[in-house]
Amino acid sequence: MKRKGISPLIGAVLLIAFTMAVAAILTAWVTTFTQDTADTVGNESERLVECSYAGLSIYDAVLSGEDVTISVANTGTVPVGDVTVITFLDNGSVIDSEITGLDTGDVQEITMSGGGIGSSDSNVDIDRVRITSEDCPEVSDETSDIA
Repeated sequence: MKRKGISPLIGAVLLIAFTMAVAAILTAWVTTFTQDTADTVGNESERLVECSYAGLSIYDAVLSGEDVTISVANTGTVPVGDVTVITFLDNGSVIDSEITGLDTGDVQEITMSGGGIGSSDSNVDIDRVRITSEDCPEVSDETSDIA
């Protein structure tokens, strides 16, 4: 029985065509991947630069009866958007709230209650208060000095 195969010329042409097809597919993927990565890095860099001009500060935290009133200020030079205010209680629970749109130089007060704060029935005290920008999570402030 005589075996037949493809001629060396056809084999070489098929090998080159296959290699070129794989190279085209890889080139398209690498180009898309590189562009997506560059866009992601660029957007994150812009956000970090803008957030470097942001600042938050807790001016005052006062416990009055069953309410705690917290004065929050934007001490930066750019708006910080929405701010999350979290009150940590010494029994391990938390109370959170949100300040919407804290512009440059603004000082806003927020009053929070619940969780048995200051209640005569319980011995729950405030451990600390933390504020964080939702647009710039690395911009925050925390205090355990509750008057």
